[in-house]
Amino acid sequence: MKLGIASGDRIPATRSADGKAHWGGAGWVRLGQYINTLPNEDIEVVMGTLVWNRTHFSIDVGEGTHDLHDIDVVYMQRLMHDSLTKHIKEAQAYGQVVINDLDDWYWGLHPTNSAFNSSHPKTSPDENVNHYRSVLNASNLVTVSTDYLADRISSFVHCPIVVIENTVDVARFTPIQHSDTTLPVVGWVGSTNHRSSDLEIVAGVMKPLYDNNEILIMHAGHHYGAPTMASKWKLPEEAVEHLTAVDAELYPSLLKMEVGIAPLSDMPFNHAKSDIKALEYSASGIPWVASDLPAYRKLQESWGLGRVAKKPKQWLSHLRTLKDPDIRASEGSALREASWKRDIGVGTKQLAEVLKSLSS
Repeated sequence: MKLGIASGDRIPATRSADGKAHWGGAGWVRLGQYINTLPNEDIEVVMGTLVWNRTHFSIDVGEGTHDLHDIDVVYMQRLMHDSLTKHIKEAQAYGQVVINDLDDWYWGLHPTNSAFNSSHPKTSPDENVNHYRSVLNASNLVTVSTDYLADRISSFVHCPIVVIENTVDVARFTPIQHSDTTLPVVGWVGSTNHRSSDLEIVAGVMKPLYDNNEILIMHAGHHYGAPTMASKWKLPEEAVEHLTAVDAELYPSLLKMEVGIAPLSDMPFNHAKSDIKALEYSASGIPWVASDLPAYRKLQESWGLGRVAKKPKQWLSHLRTLKDPDIRASEGSALREASWKRDIGVGTKQLAEVLKSLSS
């Protein structure tokens, strides 16, 4: 089987400086992480730009040089163009199998999220969520990252839907060495762009903790032009240590905080989000506190590890508990060990089985 992967994510065909596909931070492409780990004897993978080749889809891997590859199966992610539904049907008639992957509930985007205008029919007529609905329904198969997404799209997607949970390449993350301080560095990793007022929900928690000299604060992944963490939390700029965003292959190096937080506002778009940030913290041996939303709650309940908070007083309680260096080290070690349950090998195996079923 020759498999072509084409993503409309913000780094199309995600190639890092090392020539490999990565995920996380600056290199997020959900499917790209598996390109180097799928069984070569069964599946040949090409990843690049989707091209319509008169009667079928091809993949251009030449980054503009028109190095076209014909494929048996095309795997799309975040492609919402007007013409796609028609082309999908023609490609299926040609003999190609079309899979679409969905990892966000775009129909629940809040207007404050900068992705709202780029996918709304009124502001983006040629590429939007209405076209995406049709694209998904025309597929042979749709994969999703969470149970929530599977449930929501089942009302308009009538082909098979398979949940493939996000996983993390644990070996790429080095466990941090916890200090014995009672003044821990509490941090968040990611871009402050494309948020849905998420960081603001803990502003009333982080500011008093900082003002009372109970924590230090880190933002890993800051980049020029994005709002600063300090501005989100109404803190002086010097209150937050900034680590600049790095290339995808170096992303694990950003996870240097002693306590990780994952705040999400309580809205439909975020109910569809996966537990990826908690997985990355866990792989780094970092104890974490996350919002009490479906994916994080499910992870905490299944592992018996990690912490979820619904109200400010719960955030405060958890963060104050994690000031204890022994608790931080113990939880961090246990989370690192648990993260192997969601290692990339688990996701690769499931994806390979799904692809194998298409040819059986």
